[in-house]
Amino acid sequence: MKKLTRAFLLLSLILIFSLLLSSCGKELVIEKIPVDYESMTYVGSSYKDFSALFDEQEAVGDPRADSFSIPTTTPPFYDGDGNGNIDDSDKEKIYDLTVDLSCEHYIECVYVFFGADGGAVTIETGTPFAYENTDTASAELPGWVRIDVDAYTQHVNVKYNNGSAPYEIVLYGDQTGEPEPTPEKTRQNATMGYLLGINGNRIDAASPRRLSCASYFRDYINWGWFYDPTYYETGGSCFSTMDTSRYFSYYSALKTQYNIDPVPCLMFTHGAPMLDGADKNLPESYFMYGELAYQFALRYGNNTSATADMVVGLGSGRRYSQGLINWIEMGNEPNGEDNKGVVPYQLAALTSCAYDGHCCTITAPSGSGVGAKNGDPNIKVAMAGLAGVHTVAIKAMTFWMEYNRADGELAMDAFNVHTYCKKLLSYNGYSIYVGVCPELGEITKEIEKLAAFRDEKYPNTEIWLTEFGWDTNESYETENACHAYGEYSARELQAMWLVRAYFMFASVGVDRAAMFMARDDGDEATHVGKYGTSGVITHDGILKDSFYYISTLNKTMGDMYFAEIIDSGNEDVWIYRFENGEGKSCYALWCPTMDSVSVEDYALHIDGSDATLVEFAYGEESGISSQLNVGIAQGQTSGGTVTVNVSERPILVFSE
Repeated sequence: MKKLTRAFLLLSLILIFSLLLSSCGKELVIEKIPVDYESMTYVGSSYKDFSALFDEQEAVGDPRADSFSIPTTTPPFYDGDGNGNIDDSDKEKIYDLTVDLSCEHYIECVYVFFGADGGAVTIETGTPFAYENTDTASAELPGWVRIDVDAYTQHVNVKYNNGSAPYEIVLYGDQTGEPEPTPEKTRQNATMGYLLGINGNRIDAASPRRLSCASYFRDYINWGWFYDPTYYETGGSCFSTMDTSRYFSYYSALKTQYNIDPVPCLMFTHGAPMLDGADKNLPESYFMYGELAYQFALRYGNNTSATADMVVGLGSGRRYSQGLINWIEMGNEPNGEDNKGVVPYQLAALTSCAYDGHCCTITAPSGSGVGAKNGDPNIKVAMAGLAGVHTVAIKAMTFWMEYNRADGELAMDAFNVHTYCKKLLSYNGYSIYVGVCPELGEITKEIEKLAAFRDEKYPNTEIWLTEFGWDTNESYETENACHAYGEYSARELQAMWLVRAYFMFASVGVDRAAMFMARDDGDEATHVGKYGTSGVITHDGILKDSFYYISTLNKTMGDMYFAEIIDSGNEDVWIYRFENGEGKSCYALWCPTMDSVSVEDYALHIDGSDATLVEFAYGEESGISSQLNVGIAQGQTSGGTVTVNVSERPILVFSE
């Protein structure tokens, strides 16, 4: 019996070993690996669109089998210095992007197609930012060129000069690993009270009334107001004349008088906040900016362990840990290349420094700490608001942080973007931009892609949209203008569209949205140009319709969060339902158009037996409320039905 058992065990071990050997020796099946630009690539060297490199994956056929077509889309040659042509300096610009295959693959070769002047490409594989394998190919004539790779890798990095960009890139290989399973993740939508924001500066904050329609205030602060790099150049302390005492008074007033959450945005306006000649790609190059983040967090944050000796440049008083801010934002629209800003990998390095001193590895000559989290461990950090919704760029930042930070963690608590809503229209031979309603402008289309990435990879990271809005100057020289029509003035259109946009942002998972901005730059009638009359208050202090409309949202829906989109049965009626988690619902209804559409006597089914209508109106900070009669429609088993008139001006129906 023992011999039989031993024989069985031996046979089992042989079988298992054979299976393992067979698996290890599995024959590779070399096939084309399609690449989707938006979901599979990281572009850290530019904000430009490189999708043309992978936009004809099926159309070009199979170059490896000599069964192919010629790509038709042009390669992404770029005028880097903006002088109107691609000159020699532009051609020398090096671009690179990384293809993430989600798990290990064997890459046999890469095919690239060059145009009439030929070109050159370098393929790197292995560990990102420390690639072990490099293969190159060049051609002086048009056509497909094969680059032999013969490597096992998850990442394929493509590098080339701007003047020799390929038309299309095709990978060949076989999957040899398995992607890590994506755990199911859920997140709670933000309340409207948390969502509703407004942009401004210290002039606006000095009069909190101007900001009181919203719940948080994005405060533009130029780092140059406190920081002079020449101090370091002469051996002194950069904070020797720093005085931030003036911020204490109005931050305190915002919180105590109007319950507004101030969020300082530490702007840098030209190039990058660092000493001349420093390498933009290195986190330590931004130590001065990291100091400023540390000092702001220390002064205004909630670090109960702070001591006076941590504060550099005390100004008028030894104030610290004031408990006035919970967030800090690291820059405003830094998009730029060469000397005009920072590219995604560089912004990732800057943010990592400003977040926690790049995992506490950066020191400052002044003796100050570096990084907001080191000034206050409780503070949260939003990345700089990008001009445009650049999901590919944000993905590149997260990729850089994963492979360049010692902890491999994300060095930001909120992704941050800007978007405006305008369309290019042609009329009598002229082409002009005009502001359009958020639905026609598809204001959430690109944000949905960012939200999908966030939900899958970083569900605890917030999404902020810290600039959007419309101008009320109606000149056609004002690109983002509202133009009156029907019964609606430009001011009322601005108000209506802002409210509708806030609803739409909430529906796609945006946590905070700050309209631009508190006060007009100039006289509404004569101040021509984009964003100069986009305030909720005129230049001379008169409250616009938008002030009251946003205030109504804040005061009536502050504790409510987006729940669902309801099918209205009528394409001219949109219905979003919000709830507070305690049995109360709010139905937001409107016509998603901009040509005076209305729907009379619309029957709305509600969950509760009690209903209140709230209408937006000038001069009313909480809107105009009226009781609705609730009826029971045939076939209903719960709730009831109310009849309302729906137009392009939203209405709110509250039910319990």
